[in-house]
Amino acid sequence: MDDNKITQNLVESLLKDRNSERRYRLIYRAGFLILFLFIILLMYLSSSNQNNYAESHVAVIEINGMIGSGGPVNVENIIPFVKNAFNNKTCNGVILKINSPGGSATQSKIIFDEINKLKSKNAKKVYSVIEDVGASGGYYIAASGDRIFSSTSSIVGSIGVRLDSFNIGPLMNKLGIKSQVISSGKDKTILDPYNSLSEEHKAHLKKLLFNIHDQFIKDIKKSRSSKIDGQNVFTGLFWTGDEATKIGLVDEIASIYDVNEKYFNNINLITYNNKKNVLKELLNTILNYPAITYGTNGITY
Repeated sequence: MDDNKITQNLVESLLKDRNSERRYRLIYRAGFLILFLFIILLMYLSSSNQNNYAESHVAVIEINGMIGSGGPVNVENIIPFVKNAFNNKTCNGVILKINSPGGSATQSKIIFDEINKLKSKNAKKVYSVIEDVGASGGYYIAASGDRIFSSTSSIVGSIGVRLDSFNIGPLMNKLGIKSQVISSGKDKTILDPYNSLSEEHKAHLKKLLFNIHDQFIKDIKKSRSSKIDGQNVFTGLFWTGDEATKIGLVDEIASIYDVNEKYFNNINLITYNNKKNVLKELLNTILNYPAITYGTNGITY
C-alpha cells in the first residue's frame, strides 16, 4: 500500500471518529436538555397551588406522623391549609384526619390555638377523626375539633408530658472517655448526658413539665368541658377508641366516611395537604436516598 493510500485511510478514520464524537456530544446535550426541562416541569407541578376548589366539598387536613418543627406535622404544614379551607366559600367544613402519636409540645399547642382562633371567626365546623393513633400531641390537636371521632380499635389519650435524657457517664468512664464541655452559667449543662441530674435540677425539670402538663390539661378541659369523666384521663394512660368514648375523650365511634355522611350529606371529600413534592421523590428514587425519619428531642407530649 502506497503512502497516499495510507494517508487517505488515516484521514477517513479520523473523520469517522470526529463525526461519531460529535454525534455523541449532540445526543448527550439533547438528553441533558430534556432532563433539565423535565425537572423544571416537575418543580412547577409540585409547587403549583391546586387548592382553589369551585365545587361544594369538605376539606380534609391530614395530621400524619410525629409532631415537630422539622417533622411531617408542624404549624407551617397544617395551619395554612386550614386557613385555605376556612377562606374557601365552597368548603362546607373541615375534617382533621389524625394518625399521630404526638411529639413537640410547642407545635401541638400552637396548632391547637390557631385552629381555635380560626373557628372563633368562622361558623364552619371542624371535626377530628382519629384513625390508628391520636395520642399525646395528636390528641391535643384533635381536641381543637368541635367533635372527636375514632374507630373502636384506635389508640387515644396519653395526656402527659415527658422529657427524655440519658446518663452515659458510667459507660464513658469504663471506656476511658472524659467529657470536656466548657460552659458559662452553673446550670447550662443541666442535661449533659455525661453527668447525673442533681436533685435541684430534677426538681426544676419536674416543675417545668408540670407547668406544661397543666396547660395541656386546661386546654383539654376547656375543649371537652363536661364530657370528660374523672381526672384519671390526665395521667398519661391511653385507651382504645371504644374505651375512650366511655370516659369522654371521644364523642362517637365513626370513620371519616361516616362523619361525611352524617354531618355533610356525603359531599365530595378533598384532601388539602396531600400535595407531594414530585421532584424530591424523583431525586430520592434516582439516588436511592433513604426516607427521612424523625425522632423527638426535648420536651414532648
